[in-house]
Amino acid sequence: MDPYKYLNIRFNPDGSLTRNGAARLLPAVPSGERVDGDGPTSTRRIVHSNDAPLNDAHGTTVRLFVPSGPGVGGDGRLPLVLYFHGGGYVLFRAASEPFHNTCTALAASIPAVVASVDYRLAPEHRLPAAFEDAADAVRWVRRSYGAAGGRPVFLMGSHSGASIAFRAALAAVDEGVELRGLILNQPHHSGVKRTAAEESSVDDRVLPLPANDLLWELALPRGADRDHEYCNPETMLAGVEPSRLRRLPPCLVLGRRKDPPRDRQRTLVEALRKTGVTVEAQLDGAGYHAMELFKQDRAAEFIAQVGDFVRRHAGAGNDVHAGRSRL
Repeated sequence: MDPYKYLNIRFNPDGSLTRNGAARLLPAVPSGERVDGDGPTSTRRIVHSNDAPLNDAHGTTVRLFVPSGPGVGGDGRLPLVLYFHGGGYVLFRAASEPFHNTCTALAASIPAVVASVDYRLAPEHRLPAAFEDAADAVRWVRRSYGAAGGRPVFLMGSHSGASIAFRAALAAVDEGVELRGLILNQPHHSGVKRTAAEESSVDDRVLPLPANDLLWELALPRGADRDHEYCNPETMLAGVEPSRLRRLPPCLVLGRRKDPPRDRQRTLVEALRKTGVTVEAQLDGAGYHAMELFKQDRAAEFIAQVGDFVRRHAGAGNDVHAGRSRL
């Protein structure tokens, strides 16, 4: 197969990429969108969204999703979920329809304030650009909400965004930002030596192996192979001091039975647990890579898993649904 054709992209002589198949970009909706909540209260809420600058020099922004309506306090004291979208570091934006809708649903259902980071994309900005933007986002949280002892803060990413969220968590450890949890949804890793799952994914319906390889080729620093620390989870963790890893918060790792990176996800979970990180792993979800973006039942299941984790870890004595937390 031609991976460029499959991904509907074209590599230009100047090193940029033409993304012909990009998802529709949705505008922020300050006046609010009406959303059915899937949380325990099953209430219908309004979610207001706005774009805020992150780093003017890099052109990065954050899209904020703030719920209102039944069960949400007027003081705005809700958990904050700092979110990083997927797309192999190459595709999609915070405003891309699937991820905008995901964040709207999360904000309504938990309920929580969701801040989706519009980080720089490869190959125009190869890794570690996205990780640098993640560190900027952590500093933004620190400035906006305080380093510790305030609003419950969670980091979350889907697919390649899960790896960005992991780097953001390490940055939070260094910056002194108190985290209540880290959510890694189908983290996207690879390596030079194929796993059994990767070998069987040549014709995968969502992430076929040639397309997966091309995404890594476009995202990694020039000359790097898939055993680079930005790609291979074993190499990545080998470069982090165990004492630093042990400062990470409780971690939820979600996976799917037919996701090509599933063997790497198990490696990541086992390595984190061995280091002493508290990990809740739910790796046997039904279906393929990123199915929560395409299937309504999988989306509802995903929102419920994340909401349950956030509510349990938001902090003792906090009534999340009444919008009261330790602020």
